[in-house]
Amino acid sequence: MLELVLAGGLITFSPSRDGVTRIEIDCAQRAERPINRLLFGKFTEHLGRNIYNGMWAQILQNASFADWSYFRPLWARAAREGRTSDYPMDRVLAAYERGLACWWLPYGEPGATYLLDWVAPFSGETSQRIVAPPSGAETGVAQVVYLPAHRVSAYTATLHARGQAGALRVSLVKEDAQETLASAIVKGIHEDWASFEAKLTVPEGALRRGERVEFRVGLVGGGRVHLDQVFLFPDDHISGFDPDVVRLLRESSLPLLRYPGGNFASGYHWKDGVGPIRRRPVRLNRAWSMAEPNHVGTDEFMAFCAAVGCEPMICVNAGDGAPQEAAQWVEYCNGGPDTEFGRMRAENGHTEPYGVRYWEIGNELYGAWQIGHCTPEEYAERYEAFRRAMLAADPGLLLIANGQSLAWNGPLVERKGGIVRSLSLHTLTGGGARRQTDAEKVFRALMGYTATYDHLLQALREQAARTIPDPKVAITELQVFTNVPHLPTNATQTESLFLAGILHSALRQGDLVELITHSALVNHGGGLRKERETVYPNPVHWVSHLYGNLPDATLVRTATSGETFDAEVEGLPKVTGAPLLDAVGALSQDGSRLIVLAINRDPSRAVEAVVQVEGFTPAGITEAQTVAGEGYTSRNTYDHPDAVRLERSEVQVEGPAFKVTFPPHSVTALTLKRKRE
Repeated sequence: MLELVLAGGLITFSPSRDGVTRIEIDCAQRAERPINRLLFGKFTEHLGRNIYNGMWAQILQNASFADWSYFRPLWARAAREGRTSDYPMDRVLAAYERGLACWWLPYGEPGATYLLDWVAPFSGETSQRIVAPPSGAETGVAQVVYLPAHRVSAYTATLHARGQAGALRVSLVKEDAQETLASAIVKGIHEDWASFEAKLTVPEGALRRGERVEFRVGLVGGGRVHLDQVFLFPDDHISGFDPDVVRLLRESSLPLLRYPGGNFASGYHWKDGVGPIRRRPVRLNRAWSMAEPNHVGTDEFMAFCAAVGCEPMICVNAGDGAPQEAAQWVEYCNGGPDTEFGRMRAENGHTEPYGVRYWEIGNELYGAWQIGHCTPEEYAERYEAFRRAMLAADPGLLLIANGQSLAWNGPLVERKGGIVRSLSLHTLTGGGARRQTDAEKVFRALMGYTATYDHLLQALREQAARTIPDPKVAITELQVFTNVPHLPTNATQTESLFLAGILHSALRQGDLVELITHSALVNHGGGLRKERETVYPNPVHWVSHLYGNLPDATLVRTATSGETFDAEVEGLPKVTGAPLLDAVGALSQDGSRLIVLAINRDPSRAVEAVVQVEGFTPAGITEAQTVAGEGYTSRNTYDHPDAVRLERSEVQVEGPAFKVTFPPHSVTALTLKRKRE
């Protein structure tokens, strides 16, 4: 049977001898330091709709009128997997034949001509040319969009244009009824590029939830026009970002956000993403075969972190990037305005340094899928070169080496242990179980994996400690990775228990795990979803919210005894004797509150536990906050965004010993208030 005696004996588990589950807490025995809040971080990446049409509030796709070559791989995959059904794909393909940029559609005169023009664009490589006869109907380009009309009625469109035209009309039109909701006239177009702005206000109640709209830019009275950099922002954006995303993350007290990847980081060159947004180049996101307009770069990321109230963390390009490039990025972020790249930052409107502390040197360079992947021996040398250059720019950095398995870490630890402070770890679990058909078996195996995660962390510590005096582990990506709808996924309640289980392992390991950035932020992994401009949480968001809002507290002695379970499924480690109930106790810094965090890993049964507290007399009523849902595969959707949510209730407590029932597949926080003497 498995017996966990961890964190110096402070948090323990043993099998029950009499069939009764007990949680015994002694508040007189405490950890040396408070719980590290950086364990509750998140990760965001330039991938899919994580940033663009995700956290970024700009509504239009392909605002830069980039060439179709940037979109073909993604488009082909989306069409193959049926992920374009929410967009008029047939019209987009027909538009391609007429010379329009991807995602843009023609409207108006059938005889009008379109060309994706490579000659003299405002920015990037191409602009959209439109030529319409003078006597015809209004003619131009349109894009099918959704508006956050549930939240805001005012929008601002900006565009760059040149040509020979009397006027352009910018409008929002109902797709089905062709009813104009809002419009504005733009005049003064000439042969030189110029910027224009249009204010659009949609009447209150004019749109149903999820109703599609066409955004249009068209010639009035014919003429010729080139368009470039067409943006549509809701007026309630926060520094360019979706206010609902910002609000939900602020409410969850997000402490740390990792950026810009992920696989994307290994091909990202940061200078593409600074300076005037509309002048930035479009690049191919080689990691994910999609266009990267670079509208969100370093300064935008820092503005987002400031809006949310979290600390930024950067992963540098150690794939096809160079040490000097990384050092220059450090100087851009942290250097004074008298340095070369600090001066560049100041010229871009940010005089004060950002003071970014945490920097990760490379992402998953052990993997053949990674741009610039290498052997562990080569990475050891690469790490040293990057470290030297980056610390020359800022000696105060907290650097994280690209770690993973014992085999990968070995050469780095053996050769460079004297200059390694922390090793990253990516835990993306379940990919090997995708062919399984029994969802419950996979769920149990995932739960068993988290229950024994301590052993992986202990092995990493033991290896690193041979040459590193006080080794740290940074878990910079973390999620269930089954990614098939009939199994537990990162969009289901299973991810809630998975994250909580890893968090408990990290807590039990004392100071070893210095941070966790869970995957991911929006429309990627488990976090938030944005669909039809409506933001709603995955179940796991509520665990991030629950743990992120814990009071400053210190772990106390917690001894749990209870049922165990076994799990075995192909593609995941075999587990025997794993704890069914995983509990951790913590005392607030002022001693007024005792928090009991508990995970019930049973897929169908509630667990009743006897809680015994020493050194703390609880008041009569205890608050319980629970994330459970109806089942471990429960998920939130656009139509049912609150199927799994944070439920609050009260538990009657009689003295220092009391019973609590933890629902199946649940994560619960009990907050006991100290009884006044």
